[in-house]
Amino acid sequence: MRTRDWREPLVQRLIDAHSGQRPESIIEEHADKLRDASDQHALPVRPDLIASVHGIRRRTGPHDFAGRIYAEPNGQLVMDINDQDSEERQHFTEAHELIHPAFPNFAVERRYRLDATMDRHAENREEEYLCDLGAAALLMPAELVAEEYTVRGGLADVEELSRDAEVSIEAAANRVVTLADEPAVLLCLTLSHKPADAPALRKGHDVPMALRVRYAVSKHLNLYVPKFKSCDERSVFYRAAESFDIESSIDALPGVNGAGRFRIEAKRYGTGRLERVLAIARPTA
Repeated sequence: MRTRDWREPLVQRLIDAHSGQRPESIIEEHADKLRDASDQHALPVRPDLIASVHGIRRRTGPHDFAGRIYAEPNGQLVMDINDQDSEERQHFTEAHELIHPAFPNFAVERRYRLDATMDRHAENREEEYLCDLGAAALLMPAELVAEEYTVRGGLADVEELSRDAEVSIEAAANRVVTLADEPAVLLCLTLSHKPADAPALRKGHDVPMALRVRYAVSKHLNLYVPKFKSCDERSVFYRAAESFDIESSIDALPGVNGAGRFRIEAKRYGTGRLERVLAIARPTA
């Protein structure tokens, strides 16, 4: 994303305050400074300790949101975290909230992270997207992750990073692909309906669900994987959805024409509404 493509006023002010620097770089540097100030140079990084070092009052409770951070009238920063979320999701939410004060005029309004069931905000929600990026950089610093956990190591490396950094498998997969030094794609797929099914569902029709792309993240590749694109029932993605193991194949990506074939690893993670298939794909040529 080029600098002129950023639309949210807070993000534009962040860019202006740093002489036009890319906001992703600004946020990564901010995350590194937070971590360095609390002298954390190994995994797992403890966001609660970072909050303490920076004088942020941390509270937990059974909230109807994942987390929020705000400044009291006296300037005291307060972070509230939903203790009903898993420990991994609480860590990511804490790290996410720690990034918000990097934005100019932060103290004017409260920031809420409403739902911790997704570890990646869409890029059209710019401040939230950048705070997710910052949370990943805080919990999984490039200097500790980039050469130790790789797309070549596939989902085994992703699972190891999830354990070592105490983050969700989805957050770990996103970070591994984001830091990849070779072309790679992460796909997150769920059993769901497509938006066009909504009218029929409202009428009470029985519309079968399919395994569909929820989102895709690519590195060093110029391709577009359509959201909600369904997978072939014979594909490695469906095999993974019906298995407990890592499934492998050489195949095309769903909805991507002309991009060639990919070495794909896929596995089912989570349960209930959090169940999804994660896949790492690398081009064969």
